[in-house]
Amino acid sequence: MISRNVTKAAGRATVPPLVLMSVTIALGLTATLLAWFDGRVSTALPGAVPVACAVVGVVILHYRPGHPIGWLLITAGLSAAVVNAGTAYAWHAVVARAGSLHGVDAVETIVNAAPLPAIGLLVGVLPQIFPTGSAISPRWRPGIAAGWVFIVAGTIGNVFAVENIQDLPAVPNPAAIPSAQPVWNILQFLAVLALVTSVGYGLAALIVRWRRARGDQRQQLKWFVAGAIPVLPAVALHDEFPVATGYLIAALLLLVPVTIGVAVLKYRLYDLDLVLGRILKYTALSACVAAVYLAVVLLLQLVLGVGHGLVVQIGATIVAAALFQPLRQRVQYAVDRLFYGDRARPYDVLTRLGAALEHAQAPDAALALVVNGVASAMRVPYAAINLLVGDDVITTTQYGETVAGASRFPLIYQDDTVGQLIVAPRGHGEAFSAADHRLLTDLARQAGVVAHASRVTTALQQARLALVTAREEERRRLRRDLHDGLGPTLAGVTLGLTAAQATIPRDPRAAADLIQQLSGQVEGAIQDIRRLVYGLRPPALDEYGLYRALQQHAATLEGTVAFTLTQPDGGLGDLPAAVDVAAYRIVTEAMTNVSRHAIATTCSVRVHRDQALQLTITDDGRGIQPGTAAGVGLTAMRERAMELGGQLIISGSQPGTRIHAVLPIPEVR
Repeated sequence: MISRNVTKAAGRATVPPLVLMSVTIALGLTATLLAWFDGRVSTALPGAVPVACAVVGVVILHYRPGHPIGWLLITAGLSAAVVNAGTAYAWHAVVARAGSLHGVDAVETIVNAAPLPAIGLLVGVLPQIFPTGSAISPRWRPGIAAGWVFIVAGTIGNVFAVENIQDLPAVPNPAAIPSAQPVWNILQFLAVLALVTSVGYGLAALIVRWRRARGDQRQQLKWFVAGAIPVLPAVALHDEFPVATGYLIAALLLLVPVTIGVAVLKYRLYDLDLVLGRILKYTALSACVAAVYLAVVLLLQLVLGVGHGLVVQIGATIVAAALFQPLRQRVQYAVDRLFYGDRARPYDVLTRLGAALEHAQAPDAALALVVNGVASAMRVPYAAINLLVGDDVITTTQYGETVAGASRFPLIYQDDTVGQLIVAPRGHGEAFSAADHRLLTDLARQAGVVAHASRVTTALQQARLALVTAREEERRRLRRDLHDGLGPTLAGVTLGLTAAQATIPRDPRAAADLIQQLSGQVEGAIQDIRRLVYGLRPPALDEYGLYRALQQHAATLEGTVAFTLTQPDGGLGDLPAAVDVAAYRIVTEAMTNVSRHAIATTCSVRVHRDQALQLTITDDGRGIQPGTAAGVGLTAMRERAMELGGQLIISGSQPGTRIHAVLPIPEVR
């Protein structure tokens, strides 16, 4: 990828980055050739790292012009290349005795000074500005300043301090000024302090960015960690195994600029979780095993006074091997939790969710536990549960703020979709993996029972509210009718009777006329009472029963429509009052609609009883046209059925319309 991008960049990149990259490559080749002449080819391997930094820096500047990390990599690569080439040159001149070479002292001075910029930029500054190229906020700028203090103070202190040149045996610093050594010591101490400060800021910045990051930036940080972490154990073990770890460090360092380039350029960001998880697991496991080994050796040395020898090494190895499997399991669990939350252990998620639901006080509280559990286990920014109540979609509980592109998982109870579990991905542009989908589907399946209970509770609350409202409305109607209608009528009759009683001695005929008028008012009051009673419960139901009452109503509608009613041979038996009234209202409303609107010639009404009361009304009229909104009558019929926990289905019968209602009959206990 890098070479292809560099080829593309060559025609369009600005000249300074390409020049610096070319100088870095030339210095790398110089170091390799000099090392080959001196038989030190193994030392030339680290020379590839500065070249990789410079090349990646050019690629970044090509695709992200002016990006600070591009310039940082180029500068650090050039600085490190100067060190490598200068060291090889000085070794060739001083140790290999290649004769008189020019400028050896100057080269030795440069070798003593050039490592500091590379270390300061890569170790001190880069972690603080990755991946955006700037500090998190102005409050974080002192950390970057500390990195530059290390570069300046350390470089000056190293240039003039009395010390040997690094990587050259017993070669003193030619630019040393012994008389000012206290000053150089202060500068070197200040440089170390500044480096520690900048590294601390860098680690803190990475942690803060990780906690705040979503989507692409989270993946960029993962790539950075993937490149940096493998180097740490090799560096820690360098003193014990200098040759092997030297080669390993050189090889691993090549990954650092590559992973940085991938992260900054956002190239195939989302291919890393599995690789990075394994890198972290084996790195942590190696560190733990090494710590156990060293701890056993140190313990034997402190307690028994022996810390060397074959027996001690074998014993430490046996202990480390015995602890390998427990350590591996714990490290695996920690890494899985870091990357996937609890997704990697779905059984644990389901177990904890079940335990939490057992202690939930109410269905709504249980749904909140489900949502919070999903958000915690999956490490997602948003989760919610929607319930389907009739034609309405109700959001009962949610975690976080609504995010676009959320996935929906159906909540199913006995083949009925009762709601949806809505879960947003961990970041913009991310998608759930197959394992995520399996876990969320299982969670939704378990939550379906809770969602059904919550929906039933919600429907029950609504039904109770509707019942209370209907009862109060009925009471209001009765009060209004009694107060405004029957009450004044009876009061007028009372006054009229009093007047008639006073009129009889004087004018019997006038009294008789008045009493006749009062009789008419009493008849009207009786009609009002009958109307009120009929509104509460049709009297025909108590007088004749449901089937005869329906026959009586059909007789009042006889005209162009011929009604045919059928019932079981054994009759319908005793029906609960609520079922009785609902059936009567549904059938009479249906028959009235057929008579008025269907333009039908026949209508059959079948009333059947088994576990429920079955009502079927079928006509041969014109039917209900598609797209016709349900009127007040049809809506009232459906509501009466639903109030009793039943259902009403309206369909075409070709020709005509078929209405089928099912009214459950509760068991009498």
